[in-house]
Amino acid sequence: MVKRDYKIASAIGLASSVLWFFVLRHLSLFPEGKLIAGVVAIPFLFLVAVALAHRLFHSHAFHKFVKFLMVGVLNTGIDFFIFNTLIAATGFDKGTPVALFKSLSFLCALFNSYELNRAWTFGAESAPSRTKPEFARFVAITVVGFLINVGTTSLVVNTMASPFGLSQIRWDNIAAIVATALNLVLNFIGYKLFVFTSKGKESAIISPNVI
Repeated sequence: MVKRDYKIASAIGLASSVLWFFVLRHLSLFPEGKLIAGVVAIPFLFLVAVALAHRLFHSHAFHKFVKFLMVGVLNTGIDFFIFNTLIAATGFDKGTPVALFKSLSFLCALFNSYELNRAWTFGAESAPSRTKPEFARFVAITVVGFLINVGTTSLVVNTMASPFGLSQIRWDNIAAIVATALNLVLNFIGYKLFVFTSKGKESAIISPNVI
């Protein structure tokens, strides 16, 4: 199990580093050299996090939260990559288009979140196959997160002027970061307590209905 965690963490770290390289380069937040060094370090940081979680902490809940954070880094990378790509491709950085862009990018990250959290983060508790009750619970929790994520982004972007001379695109991304932070704890608690539970295994045995 530990070896599998290392392999998955490495893959997630590599994918995250590629996505975040393009996002941060587009935003021009760091010099090229520091940017490359930072994103290259992501896979190694993930491996260190797995090692520390297994060797220093015995709480399974803590292990799950570490995995959840890693998946979250990748999900957020997918979210921000698509979000910024749509803004760059269309030239729209305010108003209704931003809400639509954020909705699409969030939904893409959502599907990745379901698969990785189901198979890895909460793999021991999730049903052996994708059951309709499990998926329904996932959708319910995610819809709440979706409203918080998109609503917060839209509220900040459209009601607050960018401060300190920040460009609109940077302010858009700060708004998205705020929305992601608010969503983080809610999703972890919701997925752990209501979506990927041992009850899901029982429902899979009792009911043949799978997605």
